[in-house]
Amino acid sequence: MLTLPAAIVFMISCATYPALDSRLEEDLVDITKYDVGTDFTQFVTFSIVDSVLVIKGNDSSKILDPKADALLNQIKENMQARGYTLVNRKTGHPDLGINVGVVKVTNISIYYPGWYWDYGYYNPYYWGYPSYNYWYPYYPPEISSYTTGTIIIDLVDLKNAPSHNNKLYVVWVAIIRGLMTGYHTTQEVLDNVDQCFEQTPQIRASQVKGYPLEVEHQRSH
Repeated sequence: MLTLPAAIVFMISCATYPALDSRLEEDLVDITKYDVGTDFTQFVTFSIVDSVLVIKGNDSSKILDPKADALLNQIKENMQARGYTLVNRKTGHPDLGINVGVVKVTNISIYYPGWYWDYGYYNPYYWGYPSYNYWYPYYPPEISSYTTGTIIIDLVDLKNAPSHNNKLYVVWVAIIRGLMTGYHTTQEVLDNVDQCFEQTPQIRASQVKGYPLEVEHQRSH
């Protein structure tokens, strides 16, 4: 008969820690949230940032390497597939602006995903509006922590900013937790971007059919 300490040692020695691939797959979570009061069919054009903002602690930098370029292009393709037209942000007067960032921090409890805009990481002057901050017309998702490599995609309403006192309302946010860690392939990044758009069929131009209005949801995989 095993004594209690011996039994514990035996159980621990038989336990197997999950393989890295399994842990990475479990870490991936796609969360989307949109303003239910926004009619996305009112928008026709969009523009997107020319680089991915990387936020680490109180520092930020911009990157445009092949993986970041693929990320931006995948977002463009999804928007164009929904019927929106890509235009120059300075000369095309876009209806929507898209910000893309990567948060490289670990174990930060958060209830408001706009915390880093207060530090000026997403400059509203980039879109031509002298606003103090970005604004959410809906209650943002509650997230207990960010793991290293969280991608955040924001869809900003530029069309109606003048009627909102030049405040930029974020009408959709997509949060992909667990990517851009150096362990995932570029294809995994792109697949998760597609999933975020699939979770929000409400994002579509008026001329695009086949996207029924449904309530938002989140999917873990």
